[in-house]
Amino acid sequence: MKISLWVNGVRRDLEVPPLKRLLDVLREDLGLVGAKEGCGEGECGACAVILDGRLVNSCLLPAYRAHGRVVRTIEGLGTPESPDPVQSAFVVEGAVQCGYCIPGLVMASRALLDEEASPTRPRIREALAGNLCRCTGYERIIRAVERAGQTPARVCGTEPSPDPASEPEASPGDEVVVHVPGSLREACEMLGRGGVTVIGGATDLGVLLHEEIVAPRAVLDLSRVAELHGVRREEGALVIGAATTYADLLRDPDVARDLPCLHAAVRTVGAPAIQSLGTLGGNLVNGSPGADAVPPLLALGARIRLMSGAGGREVAADAFFTGYRATVRRPDELVAAIIVPLPAAGTRQSFRKAGTRRAQAIAKVNLAACARVQDGALRDVRLAAGSVGPTVLLLRRAMAALEGGRVADLERLAGAVAAAARDEVVPIDDVRSTADYRRAVTGNLVARFVLSLGEAPFL
Repeated sequence: MKISLWVNGVRRDLEVPPLKRLLDVLREDLGLVGAKEGCGEGECGACAVILDGRLVNSCLLPAYRAHGRVVRTIEGLGTPESPDPVQSAFVVEGAVQCGYCIPGLVMASRALLDEEASPTRPRIREALAGNLCRCTGYERIIRAVERAGQTPARVCGTEPSPDPASEPEASPGDEVVVHVPGSLREACEMLGRGGVTVIGGATDLGVLLHEEIVAPRAVLDLSRVAELHGVRREEGALVIGAATTYADLLRDPDVARDLPCLHAAVRTVGAPAIQSLGTLGGNLVNGSPGADAVPPLLALGARIRLMSGAGGREVAADAFFTGYRATVRRPDELVAAIIVPLPAAGTRQSFRKAGTRRAQAIAKVNLAACARVQDGALRDVRLAAGSVGPTVLLLRRAMAALEGGRVADLERLAGAVAAAARDEVVPIDDVRSTADYRRAVTGNLVARFVLSLGEAPFL
């Protein structure tokens, strides 16, 4: 496939296999070896680069997705004679040791400072959560980012603008056919013909390709379908396009204000480099029982809008999953949007996640909860838990036990509802946890939410 992209301010015209990783294109085709391969799964951040102004893991991005885009690697930040302030600060603060992880950490720091000139320490830690370092330790790295924030970024001339509308050109020898439709109608028509693998953010596909678990012959990429992007208000609901990235959700003021439990959940999905690519629709279609963004959708009473060449339909989020990684979506249908009703005034929302660490962890248990207090009684109670069964599920018995309960009786209710939740879930033992632990944690998280209903508003 013939692609054109801007790398460190220079246009590069290449002919590469469509699904070749951007990481390999940079290293093998362009000789830019600053980006390293660590995990190959988007967890370590050693391969991080800046794509159109946002941090991404180049090990997960197929080459065709880089067409028309603007890429910055560590080679483009500075020179020994004129280093970027981040590079200088890393040296001054002693934040460099073995050096393998440093290019990714520098790029993550640069991406943060490009967005926020003076980030707080918690914000720095959050921005670097997807970059692992086992030599230096993070204190010196954090000090380096703080120091770099005190110095204006070095200007390297005019940055080219990305060309998101252009399409890569197929080559006769391509083993994979790439479809990049520009409209939802076109995407549905292509899907209806069959034989294609649908790609949203490609964060899951990148891992599967790397591990040679899948080898698609044709892909249908939804990244340039405008109707599938963005958040808008529509008849008392927020309508979220299925291809809207986690990063865009985190930046949306309506989501932050009206759907705080979804906003909180999205913050726990991967780290910034994953959030720049991953999509809410992909989290749904993947069907993982541990998906972090899905419990809030069930708790908020969301509906899933499905589209095909024959028309559309809507399905309640709690009816979307039929089993482990199985959904009601037909092969000719796309998830087009997620419709989330705006919660009634006074609705309390919460999202909690139990994992091995605070960032980049797959949930052992997660819980989204909503309830409204009216005249001293609890109304519209909805509790949704993940990683406790073959699908994310509503805790209907626990909800029934809490609905109508009195705020004055929260301590007793907390114990009863927690017991109902523990009995309702059907977890398994696996490498991350045990069934007994998951039952106990589910009960604890439910009890914590119940008790919080007597406190001042949270989240």
